Amino acid sequence: MRKAFALLADINARSPSARGSCASLAVSWLRSGVRHIARRSSLPVLLAGLVYCVHAVAGVTPETSRVIFRTGAIEQSLQLYNLNRYPVLVQAWVDDGRLDALPQDSKSPVVVLPPVFRMGVGDQTNLRMISAGANLPTDRESVYWLNLYEIPATPQRAKNTDDVDLTVTMRTQIKVFMRPDKLPYPPIELPKHLAFSLHRTSDALALTVDNPTPYYATIGIVQVKIGDRSQQHQVDMIAPFSSATVQLDALSDAPGDSATLNYTLIGDDGNPIGDERRVSIGSAGASGGAT
Repeated sequence: MRKAFALLADINARSPSARGSCASLAVSWLRSGVRHIARRSSLPVLLAGLVYCVHAVAGVTPETSRVIFRTGAIEQSLQLYNLNRYPVLVQAWVDDGRLDALPQDSKSPVVVLPPVFRMGVGDQTNLRMISAGANLPTDRESVYWLNLYEIPATPQRAKNTDDVDLTVTMRTQIKVFMRPDKLPYPPIELPKHLAFSLHRTSDALALTVDNPTPYYATIGIVQVKIGDRSQQHQVDMIAPFSSATVQLDALSDAPGDSATLNYTLIGDDGNPIGDERRVSIGSAGASGGAT
């Protein structure tokens, strides 16, 4: 039986003792733009109450949370580390990020070499990513996802054993940005172009983040504070020349005509960049400006 389920952070330890740190790690890795899916294979058996905790980093861990191809770049390399306590077989490919996509269905402009390889305990592997050329937009970034699908080695057991084998396979995804040359300004200037607005409706407070830039804006947690009340919300990645709106239910009836907004933006190096804004609150159909 194969059962797939989405995880919010990296997977390594499967021990119940690791459960306490799951929430903070999930936030940390979601900010960096890394996605993980685990698949569980076993004999038909009742596993009532069995919980897999998200902990630490994925067994096969890339050196960075993103890869950037600039116009004219033919090849990029990515170092991988096997932090598992067992050897694994890894399949690597680039696609559009759909969780149900298969390697053979990929139509990405990036080829990965080697596509299949083995990593022993503690091994390092250099993954080559080669641009195959594609007719991509020249006025904005495009994004794809590198997939690292790892299968642990299964030890041989005696034929007459009654033990039940449980195998957990993992698929890690990291972003691959295709960045054209001659964009109007460098990505380091992205934060100052982002616009934040707050507006009230009859029963809610909505936050809209507008990204008028040619870059993908990967935003982590946004905290909005009105007086002595505050709420945090995950915004995730906003495509170029687009916007995202989230509902702040906990602040729907908070009195005040302005709010303090703190957020983090993930830079090219994968590290968060913090910023604070003072945002006025408008009514429905109006936008509150940020200062």
